Amino acid sequence: MTDFSIAKFNNYQEYLHSFTTVEDFRYLPFHKTVTTLTKLGYREHRTFYEEDEFLNVKKQVEQLLNPTVSAQIYYSQYFKGSDPALWALAEREHVNVQQEISTIIFLEISGRSGFSKSGYIDFEASLRNYRFKGPNAVDWRAVFEEQKMLRPQPSDIVFYDWKTRKIFANDNDNYTVVAHPEHGLMFTHKGDHKNIPVTTKKNPFSSNVRRSMIRSPLYGFMILYDHHVRKKT
Repeated sequence: MTDFSIAKFNNYQEYLHSFTTVEDFRYLPFHKTVTTLTKLGYREHRTFYEEDEFLNVKKQVEQLLNPTVSAQIYYSQYFKGSDPALWALAEREHVNVQQEISTIIFLEISGRSGFSKSGYIDFEASLRNYRFKGPNAVDWRAVFEEQKMLRPQPSDIVFYDWKTRKIFANDNDNYTVVAHPEHGLMFTHKGDHKNIPVTTKKNPFSSNVRRSMIRSPLYGFMILYDHHVRKKT
Protein backbone atom coordinates (compact mmCIF):
# COMPACT_ATOMS: atom_id res chain seq x y z
CA MET A 1 0.00 0.00 0.00
CA THR A 2 1.34 3.43 -0.92
CA ASP A 3 2.59 5.36 2.14
CA PHE A 4 1.25 8.90 1.60
CA SER A 5 2.71 10.10 4.92
CA ILE A 6 6.06 10.37 3.11
CA ALA A 7 4.77 13.35 1.07
CA LYS A 8 5.24 15.82 3.93
CA PHE A 9 9.01 15.32 4.09
CA ASN A 10 11.25 17.35 1.79
CA ASN A 11 14.24 15.04 2.20
CA TYR A 12 15.53 11.98 4.03
CA GLN A 13 17.01 13.96 6.93
CA GLU A 14 13.61 15.47 7.69
CA TYR A 15 12.14 11.97 7.62
CA LEU A 16 14.77 10.65 10.07
CA HIS A 17 14.26 13.63 12.34
CA SER A 18 10.53 12.87 12.56
CA PHE A 19 11.33 9.76 14.63
CA THR A 20 13.19 11.73 17.32
CA THR A 21 12.03 13.77 20.30
CA VAL A 22 13.65 16.39 22.52
CA GLU A 23 14.04 13.75 25.21
CA ASP A 24 16.10 11.63 22.83
CA PHE A 25 18.78 14.29 22.60
CA ARG A 26 18.63 14.96 26.33
CA TYR A 27 19.43 11.35 27.23
CA LEU A 28 21.17 10.34 23.98
CA PRO A 29 23.28 13.39 23.11
CA PHE A 30 24.89 11.90 20.05
CA HIS A 31 22.88 12.28 16.85
CA LYS A 32 24.38 9.12 15.39
CA THR A 33 23.12 7.07 18.36
CA VAL A 34 19.60 8.43 17.98
CA THR A 35 19.64 7.67 14.26
CA THR A 36 20.90 4.13 14.87
CA LEU A 37 18.08 3.44 17.35
CA THR A 38 15.60 4.78 14.80
CA LYS A 39 16.90 2.45 12.09
CA LEU A 40 16.74 -0.53 14.45
CA GLY A 41 13.04 0.11 15.00
CA TYR A 42 13.14 1.19 18.65
CA ARG A 43 11.42 4.51 18.06
CA GLU A 44 7.95 3.82 16.68
CA HIS A 45 5.86 1.04 15.16
CA ARG A 46 5.48 2.71 11.77
CA THR A 47 7.49 1.41 8.83
CA PHE A 48 11.07 2.62 8.67
CA TYR A 49 12.66 3.19 5.23
CA GLU A 50 16.31 3.19 4.30
CA GLU A 51 17.29 6.16 2.15
CA ASP A 52 16.88 4.43 -1.24
CA GLU A 53 13.50 3.03 -0.18
CA PHE A 54 12.42 6.46 1.06
CA LEU A 55 13.32 8.07 -2.27
CA ASN A 56 11.43 5.41 -4.25
CA VAL A 57 8.30 5.71 -2.10
CA LYS A 58 8.45 9.52 -2.20
CA LYS A 59 8.70 9.43 -6.00
CA GLN A 60 5.68 7.13 -6.24
CA VAL A 61 3.62 9.34 -3.92
CA GLU A 62 4.51 12.53 -5.78
CA GLN A 63 3.58 10.96 -9.11
CA LEU A 64 0.27 9.73 -7.72
CA LEU A 65 -0.54 13.15 -6.25
CA ASN A 66 0.68 15.01 -9.34
CA PRO A 67 0.12 12.66 -12.29
CA THR A 68 1.80 13.52 -15.56
CA VAL A 69 1.00 12.62 -19.12
CA SER A 70 3.93 10.22 -19.20
CA ALA A 71 2.31 8.26 -16.35
CA GLN A 72 -0.34 7.08 -18.84
CA ILE A 73 1.98 5.20 -21.19
CA TYR A 74 0.46 1.90 -22.31
CA TYR A 75 3.15 -0.76 -22.64
CA SER A 76 0.95 -3.02 -24.76
CA GLN A 77 1.67 -0.68 -27.68
CA TYR A 78 5.02 -2.46 -27.92
CA PHE A 79 3.38 -5.85 -28.46
CA LYS A 80 3.91 -6.89 -32.08
CA GLY A 81 3.79 -10.65 -31.66
CA SER A 82 1.02 -13.23 -31.71
CA ASP A 83 1.23 -14.99 -28.34
CA PRO A 84 -2.37 -15.45 -27.09
CA ALA A 85 -1.53 -14.75 -23.44
CA LEU A 86 0.24 -11.47 -24.19
CA TRP A 87 -2.54 -10.57 -26.61
CA ALA A 88 -5.10 -11.07 -23.84
CA LEU A 89 -3.08 -8.88 -21.46
CA ALA A 90 -2.70 -6.20 -24.14
CA GLU A 91 -6.48 -6.13 -24.56
CA ARG A 92 -6.92 -5.64 -20.82
CA GLU A 93 -4.23 -3.06 -20.09
CA HIS A 94 -6.28 0.10 -20.73
CA VAL A 95 -9.31 -0.99 -18.67
CA ASN A 96 -7.03 -2.08 -15.82
CA VAL A 97 -5.16 1.24 -15.78
CA GLN A 98 -8.53 3.03 -15.77
CA GLN A 99 -9.60 0.65 -12.98
CA GLU A 100 -12.75 -0.37 -14.79
CA ILE A 101 -11.67 -4.01 -14.67
CA SER A 102 -9.24 -5.58 -12.25
CA THR A 103 -7.37 -8.57 -13.67
CA ILE A 104 -5.49 -11.13 -11.60
CA ILE A 105 -2.98 -13.25 -13.55
CA PHE A 106 -2.18 -16.81 -12.50
CA LEU A 107 1.10 -18.25 -13.77
CA GLU A 108 3.14 -21.36 -13.06
CA ILE A 109 6.70 -21.31 -14.37
CA SER A 110 9.11 -24.25 -14.23
CA GLY A 111 12.65 -23.48 -13.08
CA ARG A 112 15.95 -25.05 -14.10
CA SER A 113 15.82 -27.24 -11.00
CA GLY A 114 12.64 -28.84 -12.29
CA PHE A 115 10.53 -27.27 -9.58
CA SER A 116 7.83 -24.75 -10.37
CA LYS A 117 7.03 -21.32 -9.00
CA SER A 118 3.47 -20.14 -9.20
CA GLY A 119 1.69 -16.98 -8.27
CA TYR A 120 -1.24 -14.63 -8.59
CA ILE A 121 -0.24 -11.24 -10.03
CA ASP A 122 -2.35 -8.09 -9.68
CA PHE A 123 -2.06 -6.75 -13.24
CA GLU A 124 -2.96 -3.12 -12.50
CA ALA A 125 -0.72 -2.91 -9.43
CA SER A 126 2.17 -4.47 -11.36
CA LEU A 127 1.77 -2.02 -14.26
CA ARG A 128 1.62 0.90 -11.82
CA ASN A 129 4.67 -0.31 -9.93
CA TYR A 130 6.68 -0.39 -13.15
CA ARG A 131 5.38 3.00 -14.26
CA PHE A 132 6.59 4.54 -11.02
CA LYS A 133 9.82 2.47 -10.90
CA GLY A 134 8.92 0.76 -7.64
CA PRO A 135 10.73 -2.16 -5.96
CA ASN A 136 10.70 -5.52 -7.77
CA ALA A 137 9.03 -3.87 -10.76
CA VAL A 138 8.19 -6.01 -13.79
CA ASP A 139 9.55 -4.51 -17.02
CA TRP A 140 6.23 -4.57 -18.85
CA ARG A 141 7.61 -3.03 -22.02
CA ALA A 142 10.14 -5.85 -22.27
CA VAL A 143 7.42 -8.42 -21.46
CA PHE A 144 5.21 -7.17 -24.30
CA GLU A 145 8.22 -7.02 -26.60
CA GLU A 146 8.90 -10.68 -25.66
CA GLN A 147 12.38 -9.71 -24.49
CA LYS A 148 11.62 -10.84 -20.92
CA MET A 149 9.27 -13.40 -19.44
CA LEU A 150 6.64 -12.49 -16.91
CA ARG A 151 7.38 -14.53 -13.78
CA PRO A 152 5.71 -14.84 -10.38
CA GLN A 153 7.73 -13.41 -7.51
CA PRO A 154 7.41 -13.27 -3.69
CA SER A 155 6.13 -9.67 -3.80
CA ASP A 156 3.00 -10.70 -5.76
CA ILE A 157 -0.32 -11.03 -3.96
CA VAL A 158 0.26 -14.78 -3.70
CA PHE A 159 3.48 -16.66 -4.52
CA TYR A 160 4.35 -20.33 -4.00
CA ASP A 161 7.76 -21.95 -4.41
CA TRP A 162 7.25 -25.67 -4.99
CA LYS A 163 10.88 -26.46 -4.14
CA THR A 164 11.05 -24.80 -0.74
CA ARG A 165 7.30 -25.13 -0.05
CA LYS A 166 7.24 -21.48 0.95
CA ILE A 167 4.13 -19.43 0.34
CA PHE A 168 3.86 -15.64 0.41
CA ALA A 169 0.56 -13.75 0.66
CA ASN A 170 0.66 -9.96 0.35
CA ASP A 171 -2.23 -7.54 0.66
CA ASN A 172 -1.83 -4.50 -1.60
CA ASP A 173 -3.68 -1.35 -2.66
CA ASN A 174 -6.31 -3.35 -4.54
CA TYR A 175 -6.74 -6.63 -2.68
CA THR A 176 -6.83 -8.39 0.65
CA VAL A 177 -5.84 -12.07 0.48
CA VAL A 178 -8.45 -14.31 2.12
CA ALA A 179 -8.33 -18.00 3.04
CA HIS A 180 -12.03 -18.83 3.08
CA PRO A 181 -12.84 -21.87 5.28
CA GLU A 182 -15.25 -23.30 2.69
CA HIS A 183 -14.31 -21.84 -0.70
CA GLY A 184 -10.53 -21.67 -0.36
CA LEU A 185 -8.28 -18.89 -1.64
CA MET A 186 -9.95 -15.68 -2.73
CA PHE A 187 -9.17 -11.99 -2.99
CA THR A 188 -11.35 -9.20 -1.60
CA HIS A 189 -11.27 -6.10 -3.78
CA LYS A 190 -10.76 -3.05 -1.57
CA GLY A 191 -12.64 -0.74 -3.94
CA ASP A 192 -16.02 -2.49 -3.97
CA HIS A 193 -15.45 -5.18 -1.29
CA LYS A 194 -16.35 -8.02 -3.67
CA ASN A 195 -14.78 -11.44 -3.14
CA ILE A 196 -12.91 -12.89 -6.11
CA PRO A 197 -12.64 -16.70 -5.86
CA VAL A 198 -10.07 -18.69 -7.84
CA THR A 199 -11.78 -22.07 -7.57
CA THR A 200 -13.62 -23.46 -10.58
CA LYS A 201 -16.37 -24.82 -8.33
CA LYS A 202 -19.66 -22.95 -8.24
CA ASN A 203 -19.91 -20.76 -5.14
CA PRO A 204 -21.78 -17.65 -3.90
CA PHE A 205 -19.04 -15.36 -5.29
CA SER A 206 -18.73 -16.86 -8.78
CA SER A 207 -20.60 -13.98 -10.44
CA ASN A 208 -17.91 -11.53 -9.28
CA VAL A 209 -15.32 -12.83 -11.72
CA ARG A 210 -14.84 -14.12 -15.25
CA ARG A 211 -12.20 -16.83 -15.44
CA SER A 212 -10.30 -17.37 -18.72
CA MET A 213 -7.69 -20.07 -19.31
CA ILE A 214 -5.37 -19.27 -22.20
CA ARG A 215 -2.94 -21.66 -23.86
CA SER A 216 0.30 -19.92 -24.75
CA PRO A 217 3.44 -21.08 -26.59
CA LEU A 218 5.45 -18.82 -24.25
CA TYR A 219 3.74 -19.43 -20.92
CA GLY A 220 2.07 -22.80 -21.22
CA PHE A 221 -1.21 -21.93 -19.55
CA MET A 222 -2.15 -18.54 -18.18
CA ILE A 223 -5.37 -18.01 -16.20
CA LEU A 224 -6.94 -14.54 -16.06
CA TYR A 225 -9.50 -13.53 -13.46
CA ASP A 226 -11.40 -10.41 -14.60
CA HIS A 227 -13.43 -8.48 -12.05
CA HIS A 228 -15.63 -5.58 -13.18
CA VAL A 229 -15.05 -2.97 -10.47
CA ARG A 230 -18.29 -1.55 -9.15
CA LYS A 231 -17.90 2.20 -8.81
CA LYS A 232 -19.37 4.07 -5.87
CA THR A 233 -22.47 6.11 -6.71
